[in-house]
Amino acid sequence: MASDVARYDWGMRYFTSDTHFGHPLVSVLRGYLNNGRLRAEYAQIRAEQGDEKAHEWIKSYVKENQTSFKAISDVEAHENAAIEGINATVGRDDELWLLGDISFRCTVAHTLDCLRRINCRHLHMIIGNHDRNFRLRFNDALYEDVFETIDDYREIGMELPVLGDADGSAAVQNTVQNTVQNVGLSHFPRLAAMIDGHGVWPDDLAKFADDAPTTESWLIYGHTHQPTPDGTDSLCVNIGMDAWDMKPVSETQIVEWLTAANRKAAQTN
Repeated sequence: MASDVARYDWGMRYFTSDTHFGHPLVSVLRGYLNNGRLRAEYAQIRAEQGDEKAHEWIKSYVKENQTSFKAISDVEAHENAAIEGINATVGRDDELWLLGDISFRCTVAHTLDCLRRINCRHLHMIIGNHDRNFRLRFNDALYEDVFETIDDYREIGMELPVLGDADGSAAVQNTVQNTVQNVGLSHFPRLAAMIDGHGVWPDDLAKFADDAPTTESWLIYGHTHQPTPDGTDSLCVNIGMDAWDMKPVSETQIVEWLTAANRKAAQTN
């Protein structure tokens, strides 16, 4: 397990995941299509019926018209939106953690080009399942001038709410007190959630059981492409781009979210 890294006192920490540079399928599912009529129809279905119905519709369209996601996607527009969302939120002297699935079947050159367009000097990476270039750790050298750290999993210190019970099972006390505690950073939800099949993809346990974090404490993760930040339990939060309007999440937002989630858990217990 990696230890904490230096904290930059002059900036805020931000977190995001699943930028999926170069990925036609994700570009389409997020609404970046190269045909205006198709894009408008897809957007209308999303607005009126939700993401799931829109995803079903566009997948049926691809099959019925014997086309491909690559043929109908606007990958460049999707990449631009992801990078613009980051740059509009994160300052140059801030710290940005990218929690995996940065690109999909891209060359190193293209991935680096996208990353260098991010206007932040302190980038850290957690490896996701689509990050093929990072599976062999000697490839880290290819990105050493972009990322300050590259890990499968890491824990960092964050001022998080003190829970009512020493074992961390109870919710936030009425008078909220924060203290520095370790929070896990992972691309994947916790292993216990995969085993329970809660808040994960159906085949996650078979594919990623060895990669999922075993921690039962605080956790920040992505991977699921869900439309809301809800974690698999009150001690975790999903910071994927799909859950936060294609923008990174600040440490302050994360603390506020986890505090509210544990207050809600207290009311239902």
